[in-house]
Amino acid sequence: MNKECEIIRDILPLYVDDACSEASREIVEGHLKQCEDCAAYLEQIRAGEAEGELRDEKAQVIRNQVRRFKRRSAAAGSAVSALFMIPILVILIVNLNAGLALGWFYVVAASMLVAASLIVVPIMVPESKLFWTFCAFTASLMILLAVCCLYTRGDWFFIAASATLFGLSVVFLPFVIRARPLRPWVEGRNKALLVLAVDGILFFSMLNVISLHQKGFGFAIVMALFAVAALGLLAAGVVTKGRNR
Repeated sequence: MNKECEIIRDILPLYVDDACSEASREIVEGHLKQCEDCAAYLEQIRAGEAEGELRDEKAQVIRNQVRRFKRRSAAAGSAVSALFMIPILVILIVNLNAGLALGWFYVVAASMLVAASLIVVPIMVPESKLFWTFCAFTASLMILLAVCCLYTRGDWFFIAASATLFGLSVVFLPFVIRARPLRPWVEGRNKALLVLAVDGILFFSMLNVISLHQKGFGFAIVMALFAVAALGLLAAGVVTKGRNR
């Protein structure tokens, strides 16, 4: 490529953008009629600009769709939330008019919170729906158990909560642990071993809570079993890590 072609190619971006002088334009057009390489280079510039415009347009369309989805999700979530507020307001008005305590109001509100965690959260959350729905459902279920325990003046909350957490972990943790928000924490680790460890901790915690509640002598035995299980899981993790290497 000679010097004239180098000069023309330096001017071509200005020529494409119609930012060069009339004299430069005439020189470029005259050169293009005689040089097929520079003419082909001009087509490459125009094709690259077309691709860039298509990418920008595609990105803009995606952004518009995301904003539209968020607006629709917010509207749908707000509408569903308003429906859940109806029974809460009804029980509140009934209790106030009858001069009753607000115990049932809190129970109904907590129950609606559980339902909202299963319906509203998947609508409002744009990604990792299973993970955030599971977290919201678990938290709202704990609140419902606590409210019911307080309303009945019982002492069974920790037993019910530990048993519920263990059951939820056994069923849902193998799926939840693969969620995107947890990937930085589980990356490169044995997921099956992590699930087993969490299930084991929750299981022995449940046994400990039951033992303490019954004021029996099984607490020391349960703690010993827990220690043995923890050491076993730790040893299995070390062996697995060594094999992976």
